Amino acid sequence: MARVTRETYLRAGLEILGESGSEGLTVPTLCERLAITKGSFYHHFESLPAFHTAVLAYWEHEHTVEPIARLSDGEDDAIWQVPRLTETAVALPHATEAALRAWGTSNPEVAACQARVDASRQERIRQVLMAVGVEAKAAGLLADTAVSVLVGFQHRPPLDVARLRAMFGELNRLIYLEAGD
Repeated sequence: MARVTRETYLRAGLEILGESGSEGLTVPTLCERLAITKGSFYHHFESLPAFHTAVLAYWEHEHTVEPIARLSDGEDDAIWQVPRLTETAVALPHATEAALRAWGTSNPEVAACQARVDASRQERIRQVLMAVGVEAKAAGLLADTAVSVLVGFQHRPPLDVARLRAMFGELNRLIYLEAGD
């Protein structure tokens, strides 16, 4: 059997969250999923709340901080950042994100993390739109719209990424029109 690392636990936690919501994010469920003992879990995490905090930090880093850093470090002209943002958004774990948003309605720590993620994503989009020539006020509104499209999509099953890509395609068309003025 492969060694179960801290990251293995965190990835499994996100998967469970996407499948079962926050109610399924328990030590027994995690141990069963990974075929490990509770002792192994407690070797890596001092408690279930500590695990929850680590899952949030991992999700924020892997699905917001790192993708934004990769997009920011790109050599592409700003105009190519728009479709790259779209593909980054399409590739997100949408069921997991919807479960996190639902969990955030009853957990202030989750809500705060979700707010940071939304703000970071929105700010990056705003920066890209301004770089392609969209005026600051319009860039802010379009960035807010893009995040709202993502959030709305995540709460309207089925989570068909082709549908999301088409919605962002239409939004991108508006962005290019605005940038061309």
